[in-house]
Amino acid sequence: MTPSLPLVLAAFVAPAVELPTELWQVAPERKGVFAINPPRTKDRAVLLIPGLKIHPFRPSYATKPELREYQQPSSELVRTLAKDADVFAFGYAQTVPLDAVAMSPGLRAAVGRLKQAGYEEVVLIGHSAGGIIARVFAEAHPDSGVTKVITVASPHAGAELASLKVGYPRVQAPFVESLAPSIRTQVAGTGQFDEKLQITCVVCKVKRIEADGLVKLSSQWPDDCRKAGVPAVLVQTDHWHAMLAPQSVKVISELAKEKLTRWTPEEVEKARKVLFRDFDK
Repeated sequence: MTPSLPLVLAAFVAPAVELPTELWQVAPERKGVFAINPPRTKDRAVLLIPGLKIHPFRPSYATKPELREYQQPSSELVRTLAKDADVFAFGYAQTVPLDAVAMSPGLRAAVGRLKQAGYEEVVLIGHSAGGIIARVFAEAHPDSGVTKVITVASPHAGAELASLKVGYPRVQAPFVESLAPSIRTQVAGTGQFDEKLQITCVVCKVKRIEADGLVKLSSQWPDDCRKAGVPAVLVQTDHWHAMLAPQSVKVISELAKEKLTRWTPEEVEKARKVLFRDFDK
């Protein structure tokens, strides 16, 4: 069933949803329960936020947080980011609309712990739906301490496959269906990003199509981001390897370090032509 618009919008106005979440420190790796005050070894903290992972055969797996491959301490992404940052991983149950995850006490507490630890920079890096969660959180909590948001292959304007009613267990329906274009266009951000927030869209693409195999380029770098001058970086890889491919790891790690500035309308238009018309033609 398709969730009603009021139900999805309620994520912004109703009391925050209590759902299972977890925060891990993966570099330097700390095993066991995460301490209230993590020891800071760098001036920058990076928080990796995952997107959708469908569990068609074991639906119960969707009801609890889990570490993804690229969030593991041994992953190339974590090891590269760890050269300049303490790296953390966020996990959450995928049983509510993604907007409810963004407004959840668990995510607010996770970011709050990083702010309390005294990091000068708090960078949220979200893959796919995780990028939308990071963006929604930063927009809703401008005083949270988040200094930068990097969205990777994120369907800001939705993904058509999320409109299908097959391929996922019922327990994940609210999360999956909140990614449908009809929903995302209704609950999309204002595009009025805080001027102090650095934000960029990593746009992934495979050859000969204007998508990464799942999400269209125009959804990964949507109109509201373009109007706000949010820069985009193109990476030639598919959606499923966006956090694993060597070229992606290099780009994401460099973006986490460098200062990001908003583009002028002329710079946006030049990039738009490359991404949407001229690349691989």
